[in-house]
Amino acid sequence: MRIIAPLLAGLLSVPAAWAEDLRIGLAAPATSMDPHFYNASPNISVAMHVFDRLTHRSPDAKVIPWLAESWRLVDDLTWEFKLRPGVTFHDGAALTPDDIAFTVARVPNVPNSPGGYQGFVRAIASVETVDATTVRIRTKYPAPTLPGDLAAISILSRRTGEGAATEDYNSGKAAIGSGPYRFVRYAPGDRVELARNDAWWGPKPEWDRVTIRFIPSPPTRTAALLAGDVDIIDVPPASDLPRLREDAKLTVVGVQGLRVIFLYPDLSRDGDEPFISGPDGAKLGRNPLKDLRVRHALSLAINRAGITERVMQGTAVPTGQWLPPGTFGYAPDVPVPPYDPARAKALLTEAGFPQGLKLTLHAPNDRYPNDAATAQAVAQMWQRIGVQTTVETLPWASYSVRTNRQEFSIGLLGWGSNTAEAGYTLVNVIGTYDTVAGRGSSNTGRYANPAIDAATDKAMATLDNALRERMLAAQVKVAMDDLPFIPLHQLVNYWASRKGISYDARQDERTLAMNAHLAR
Repeated sequence: MRIIAPLLAGLLSVPAAWAEDLRIGLAAPATSMDPHFYNASPNISVAMHVFDRLTHRSPDAKVIPWLAESWRLVDDLTWEFKLRPGVTFHDGAALTPDDIAFTVARVPNVPNSPGGYQGFVRAIASVETVDATTVRIRTKYPAPTLPGDLAAISILSRRTGEGAATEDYNSGKAAIGSGPYRFVRYAPGDRVELARNDAWWGPKPEWDRVTIRFIPSPPTRTAALLAGDVDIIDVPPASDLPRLREDAKLTVVGVQGLRVIFLYPDLSRDGDEPFISGPDGAKLGRNPLKDLRVRHALSLAINRAGITERVMQGTAVPTGQWLPPGTFGYAPDVPVPPYDPARAKALLTEAGFPQGLKLTLHAPNDRYPNDAATAQAVAQMWQRIGVQTTVETLPWASYSVRTNRQEFSIGLLGWGSNTAEAGYTLVNVIGTYDTVAGRGSSNTGRYANPAIDAATDKAMATLDNALRERMLAAQVKVAMDDLPFIPLHQLVNYWASRKGISYDARQDERTLAMNAHLAR
């Protein structure tokens, strides 16, 4: 089987560059310039400007060539990639197969990573050089999704990356990729400044300089666009969309996204939870979230349609799983959970909590659209079944760190399945946390189900696409019956820009200067 992906079409067919700068307002801050440090959308959006990958994803999430011009399956355990000739890093060094080997070895070994990219390379046994432009990647088991998985891995230069720490990327010392833009400055919590890489292997980037400002406040982000302080923003507030659409000086584009917003229960503790007690405040001596009846009660108490209508104002759709219809592994037999507070109360009673519980629901207040408001809405619904709920929200910079330390009992998170297939979540979010196996790197609640792990591993090693999809969909059903997390809704991605700038709306919600075009 030989796979030669189609030409880069619209992604690489931009016109010749003009002397223009682009100013982007990003809804959440990138926490590092190290492209392997944190598998989070803002970090990825920034990294994709500076670092290339072997493969890439088009706006509709299809895998296309990038540093690799083509690839083929040599045998069940060997993928061969033909590298694009003449590619250089920003310091002038040529891209070599050894840089691919160095990158793959580094990915699982980034110190203090709050949630890395191990899941994308867990199948790789070795990276071998065939010749100057040919790399063979041998896998531990059949890995049919490897070309798509590698679209997530930024390729580093061994020359500048060996021995470099995350701090060296943040300072710019090691932030030397082969991408369309060069690193200029990173100001944590404020902005990233980039300059066009005129030596990039692709068509000359359209923008001379790109400034990515981090503007977590939705009203401030809208105000910056209206005032002309930025040219494009992502995640325009739902409440502002009608007037932004009506403004003749602006353009709004949107597309169904791949991100699910969910609640994760802490399952790492058997005993008392730090933020859960009986209704009178007494310690329980056990973790009620480990009782499936409690998790289902909390889920059934949530009116998802009400949240998407009143809180999200039509910018999300209710869900009972993590992928939208039409994606690989979507399970049609997993419906949106009904809103059934009576059944929820009955389940709490069955679980031994007839008088309910008292808990704190934690959430970020500057990461996802209406994240804090969504948490407040859930809390009100839980109150109706006797779960006295306090909401505590924090900025993402601190929330993400504390979440990954399992400090909270239940919290709100989002997960973007940028591979557009179910295995990505089954491996990284639902898979049992295991750094050696490269599983569960984003399993915040520390859910563990060896049966799902084994079935997922078998599915992900199945070369027959139709069979693999059926196997994955079956595990989606198993997982959602067991509720490792409580899905709420899937986001619709929006961008707003000044008139004259068009944006190729992306399902993976990345905000990239390369997808913004100046009309002439």
